[in-house]
Amino acid sequence: MNHHDTTAQMIGAHPKKPIFKQDALENLIDTLYECSEACNTCADACLGEKDVNNVVRCIRTCIDCTDICQTTARASSRQTEVDPEILRALVQACRTACESCASECDKHSAHMDHCRICAEVCRRCADTCHSFMI
Repeated sequence: MNHHDTTAQMIGAHPKKPIFKQDALENLIDTLYECSEACNTCADACLGEKDVNNVVRCIRTCIDCTDICQTTARASSRQTEVDPEILRALVQACRTACESCASECDKHSAHMDHCRICAEVCRRCADTCHSFMI
C-alpha cells in the first residue's frame, strides 16, 4: 500500500466527511508530505555541500517549507470541526513558502541535483495548493 492509498483510506474511514472534495484533499495531503520530505532532504544535502556558506538561505527556506508543509498536511488531515478559513490560510501560507523555496533552490539547481529536484517538487506543491483553494 502506498501513502496515497493510506490517506484515501483514512479520510474515507473517518466518521466526519470532508468539507472539501475528498480527492482534492487527499492529493493536497500527499503532495504536502512529499514536499516536506523533499525540502528536509534538500536542507540536509545543502549542509553536506563543501561551501555551506553559499547555501545558507537555501537551507533556511527549505527548513521553513518543511515545517509549513507538515503543519498544513497535519491540519488538513483532521476532519472534526474544521475551520475552513484557518485551513485556507495555511494552504495559502504553504503555497507562498513553496514558491519561495522553489525560487531559492532554482539558484543552485544547475550544480546541485538535490536543489533541482526540490524546486520541482515545491513548484508542484504550490500548484496543488493553488488548485485546492479555487
